[in-house]
Amino acid sequence: MRASIAQGGLNVDAARHAARHIPSRSHAVPMLQLFALAVMVIPSDTVIEAIGAEGYAAALVGMFAFAAFMAAILLGLHDPAQHRHPIRGVLCVFWLSVLLSYVLMDRSELTVAQSAAADRMLMQLTIISGVALVAAECLTSLRDVHRVLRALTWGGAFCGVVAALQFWINLDLTPYLRELPGFSVNFENPAIIARSALNRVSGTSITAIELGVVAGMLLPLAIYLAMYDTDRSARKRWAPVALIALAIPTSVSRSAIISVGLALALFVVLLPTRQRLVALCVAPLAVTGVFMSAPGVIGTLATFFQAGKRDDSVMARIHDYPEVERLVHQAPWFGHGGGTYLPDNPLYILDNQYLKTAIELGLVGALVLLAYFLVPLIAALVARRNSSDPGLRLLCAALAGAALAAGACSVTFDSLSFPMFSSVYALVIGLIGACWRLAAAGTAPATARARGRPIATYLGSHETPSTTPMLPTGG
Repeated sequence: MRASIAQGGLNVDAARHAARHIPSRSHAVPMLQLFALAVMVIPSDTVIEAIGAEGYAAALVGMFAFAAFMAAILLGLHDPAQHRHPIRGVLCVFWLSVLLSYVLMDRSELTVAQSAAADRMLMQLTIISGVALVAAECLTSLRDVHRVLRALTWGGAFCGVVAALQFWINLDLTPYLRELPGFSVNFENPAIIARSALNRVSGTSITAIELGVVAGMLLPLAIYLAMYDTDRSARKRWAPVALIALAIPTSVSRSAIISVGLALALFVVLLPTRQRLVALCVAPLAVTGVFMSAPGVIGTLATFFQAGKRDDSVMARIHDYPEVERLVHQAPWFGHGGGTYLPDNPLYILDNQYLKTAIELGLVGALVLLAYFLVPLIAALVARRNSSDPGLRLLCAALAGAALAAGACSVTFDSLSFPMFSSVYALVIGLIGACWRLAAAGTAPATARARGRPIATYLGSHETPSTTPMLPTGG
C-alpha cells in the first residue's frame, strides 16, 4: 500500500514537472490568427473610407499589432535585444530605405494622389513590420506556430472554395463578404474575367495573379501541417491542401505555376529521403487530378508559355523598359518616393516589383527589396540546418519554399501593390523569425552545459530553462 501511495506521489510530481515544461499559448496567437483569417476571407478592396486603401480589415489588425509591439517595448514588457533573429535587421534596412526616399522626394513635382500614395507606403510598412515582428518574437513554441498556420491555411482553403465557385458556376460570393459595417468598396474590380474561353477568377484577392501566387506559397505550408499537425484528424489536415490547390488552376495564371513549382520543388528537395520518394510518386497524380478538375486550363497555360514575346502581356512588359530606364536615371539612388509611381497610361503599369521599386526607391531601394526576399529565404534554410527536430526542419523547408516563390514571382507582377500578397509574405517571414529562435533554443542547452554558462544566456529571450519551448521529436 505504501509503495502504491509513493508511486502515485511520484506520478503526480512527474506530471507537475511535465506541465511546467509544456509552453502555454502565446497571447500573440489570437491576434495573428485573426490577421490570417482577415487577409484570406475579407476582400482587401473593402476599406474604411477615411483611411483609404490601407484601411482594409487585415491592415487594421496589422496596425494594432505594430502599436502593441511598440507599446510593449516602451513599457519595458518586451526587450528586442533578447530575441535575436535576422528578420528584424532586414525590416530596419527596408524602413531606412523608404524613409530616406520619403524625406528626399521632391514634393513640388508630386500630385495629391502621389503624396497620398507615399503616405500609404509608410502605412503598409507599418502593417508588414507589426505582423512580422509579433510573429517572430512572440510565438514561443512550435505549437503556437501550428495554431497560426491552421488559421492561415483554412483561410486559404476558404479562398479556394470562393475561387472554385467563381470558376465552375459563375457564383461570386465576394459581394456578400464586403458587407461589413463601416466599410466601403475602394474600387470596382471584377472577380471573374473571361480568358481563352475560361473563367479567370480572383477568389477573395484583387487579381487572379495574386490569387495564384499566394496559393502557390501556401500549398507547401498546408502539406507540412497535414504531415505533422497530428492533433487533428486526417480529413481536417488534408482538406485545406486540396482546396488551396484548386485556387492555382482556377487563376489561369503563369505566375501561379511558377509560384507553386518553385515552392513545392524546394520543399520536396528538402524532405527526408523516404518522404521525398513518396512525394515524387504522388505529385504527378495530384497535378493531373487538380488540372482535370479544371478542363482546358492546361492547354491555355501551355499556349501562354509557348507564346513568348508574341504574348500581349510579355510585349507590354518589354515596352516598359525604356520608360523605367528614363525614370531611374532621373533619381538613381533613392528614387522618386515610395508608392509615387502612378502612371496615367495603362501601358506603363509595371508587372515587376523590382522595376517599380527601382523607380520609387532608387537602386538602393531595389537592392534592399532583393534582401527583403533573399534574407528570409536564407534564414529559413539556416534555421533548418541548425535544428535537429524533424518537424521544425520540415517547417523551415516549407517556409523557404514560400519565400522563394514570393521573391521569384515579384519579377512577374508588382507584388507589394497587392495587400493579400504583402500580408501573407509578412506573416511568412515572421514565422521564419520564430523558427530561427526555436532552432536556436533547441541547441542552447547543450552549448550552455559545454561552456559552463547559464542556459538562459543562449536562448536570445527572457525564457528560463523551465519555460524553454519543448519541440516534438518526431512526426
